[in-house]
Formats: sequence, structure tokens, C-alpha cells
Amino acid sequence: MPTKYDTSGIQTLKPTIWVGKHGVTPEVAGEIRAQLEVREMIKIKWLKNAPMDPLAVVDGTGGVVVTTRGRTMVIAKKRG
Repeated sequence: MPTKYDTSGIQTLKPTIWVGKHGVTPEVAGEIRAQLEVREMIKIKWLKNAPMDPLAVVDGTGGVVVTTRGRTMVIAKKRG
């Protein structure tokens, strides 16, 4: 049974991670992990010329995809 997340504040959430033309590098993945330790949810945005791969973001970061829309994605901490 999938875990439900409170999505009421997603519209006002500001992007805190921007993925550039090199995609999800180990440094970007490390920053995502660090932000997920502090916050419940983070918003990630891709630049127009960046390769978009939502699964690469989730792999190894300890997060789960809450929603994806266009070139923007919201991930949350995994719940036990």
C-alpha cells in the first residue's frame, strides 16, 4: 500500500535544487540527500537543456517521487 504525502504546500514550495546540463551528478545527489535530512519535501527543477531523468534523482538519495510536472519534480523523505 503506497504511503500518502501531504501535497497541500507543493504549489508554494520554491525549487531548492536546479539540475544543469550535466544532469544528476554525484554532487547533486549528495545535496539532495543533505536537504532531505533537513526538510520533509524538496522541489527540483531541470534547466531546458538538461537531460531529465527522475529515476536518477531518486536512486541513492533516500527519497520518493511525490509528483512530477513538466521539468519540475517534488520528492519527499521515504517513510519507514
